Amino acid sequence: MVRKQYLWTDPDGVNRWHDEPAPDPRFKKQTKDVSFGANGWSTGISSDSAGIHPSQIESFREDAQKQGFTGVDFKPDGTAVFTSRSQRAAYLKHRGLYDRDAGYGDASPDNI
Repeated sequence: MVRKQYLWTDPDGVNRWHDEPAPDPRFKKQTKDVSFGANGWSTGISSDSAGIHPSQIESFREDAQKQGFTGVDFKPDGTAVFTSRSQRAAYLKHRGLYDRDAGYGDASPDNI
């Protein structure tokens, strides 16, 4: 049986044969604000499409508080962050947005 070997450059800059393929540089360690599994909502879910321009962050935070949204915040780049699915669904509905891949309980259009 022929065993595959892979030629790739080691960190020291020398090309060597290895039994395993080279680590793909696209798959780096996840950033701190990403969490999966049982703790997936512990860091909140980020939404670029529900985000805003960075110059509008303060006014949108004030509006969210006035409307009673406690689980909605914005990152410095304007990305919206939600602490729960229910807060996300309510906020999207409030803003007239919806989730195209909506499941049970998510914000979805009334008529498609």
